Amino acid sequence: MSELARAFDSQWALLPFHHRFRAMSFSQMDHLSNLPDELLVTILSLLPTHIAARTSVLSRIFRHLWKASPSLLFITQDFPPPHDKNFIAMADHALLHRHPSLPLLSLSLKSSSSSSSFLLDSYMPSLLAKALSLGLRHLTIEGYLNLLPFLPTIFSIQSLESLSLTSNFHFWSGQYYVFPSGFKMTFLRSLSLQLYTVDPASLSRLVSELCSLEDLYLHIYNMDKIRLSSQTIRKLELISSYQKLDTVELFLPSLESFHMTSCYSLSRLSHIRGKLPLLKRALVTLDGVHAEHISAVTGLLSCISHVEVLSLHVKENVVEIVKYPEPILLQAGKYMPNFPNLKHLDVGLFLHERNLEAIVMIFNNCPVLESLKLIHKIPEFTLVRVSGRKKNRARGRKKKDRRSRLPHNANGNCFYAYFRNLHLEENRKEFSKLLRKKCSYKRRAQN
Repeated sequence: MSELARAFDSQWALLPFHHRFRAMSFSQMDHLSNLPDELLVTILSLLPTHIAARTSVLSRIFRHLWKASPSLLFITQDFPPPHDKNFIAMADHALLHRHPSLPLLSLSLKSSSSSSSFLLDSYMPSLLAKALSLGLRHLTIEGYLNLLPFLPTIFSIQSLESLSLTSNFHFWSGQYYVFPSGFKMTFLRSLSLQLYTVDPASLSRLVSELCSLEDLYLHIYNMDKIRLSSQTIRKLELISSYQKLDTVELFLPSLESFHMTSCYSLSRLSHIRGKLPLLKRALVTLDGVHAEHISAVTGLLSCISHVEVLSLHVKENVVEIVKYPEPILLQAGKYMPNFPNLKHLDVGLFLHERNLEAIVMIFNNCPVLESLKLIHKIPEFTLVRVSGRKKNRARGRKKKDRRSRLPHNANGNCFYAYFRNLHLEENRKEFSKLLRKKCSYKRRAQN
């Protein structure tokens, strides 16, 4: 009952003084039984449903109180065979036999293994049908489940305000998750999808049809193209775990916060484009970037050029060290975009001479920049030309291959630099002069 004790402590401070005085004055009595039923139901709603159900043995007051909880959390791994009958009985009392006068705000269905998911999979239609009739507002489904047969029922719950679908189920026959169309989810404001093998066209249609969607979380596993268009989305978190991702297109005129992460090397990423005119904050983390991705990185900078706070961390997986390495933030023959609203910039990059020059160009295009943080990131492997051949060198093998061009800071290293108050003219001139010395080399034709 440790979870019940923690839930009780969290609500004790919110209790009115006269209720606390009454509970403490009867030291020999059951303190929980003296609390108001509304507060007890709130405490029980913070617990998984199978734990809240155990309180029915405490006293007559708790015998049926757990059934009125507005938030239900069913975890099927706690009911392995032959205890699955207990899960069915619990779900019947808490949900299927629930009185229509008792509101159901939140329903969470979770399973961590394929064996326990079988129970939830077979019982899912009944649970969703009952939740539909009770006006469910928040739905979370997580586990090793094939959610494709249940998508029509899920998207028919018009009262939903938030929806989170996470599944580790893989299709092996070339099948994809295809979302239904023509639904009327006018209250849905938050959507989280973490699914394998989603049809790109279906995802684009889904996002465009959700007329009230504001927060969107996408974890992409098996999609080569991402195209999102919405007039209402304000916050987007996009995580890609697929190496063959080729194109990202974002047309989100109301977007204010953007978070993009690549978990693996983006070997095929060639285009990132879109329109984000109201963007204020952006956090971008890219892994496995090299010279072939320069057009994608520069396209991303153009998309987020209206940002006010930018954190950009790029890790180059393999860098071809030649006499003059290419800048990853600047494409040959194109201008660096202007950042008229950028106030705070945080960049983690392999800061060789050319990349540092690109940073100076960004700085010159940021008229209101106030702070700049630079972090030197050493690539994991380096490809060095030796006598016309290419040999792999492990990280840190050659000092010249991992050298930073940043000026030394107060700690005596050149791997980290932080410049503040750059909106002041004298500081801006001093910073520009300092970094330009590190970029003042004579370019010669590469042989």
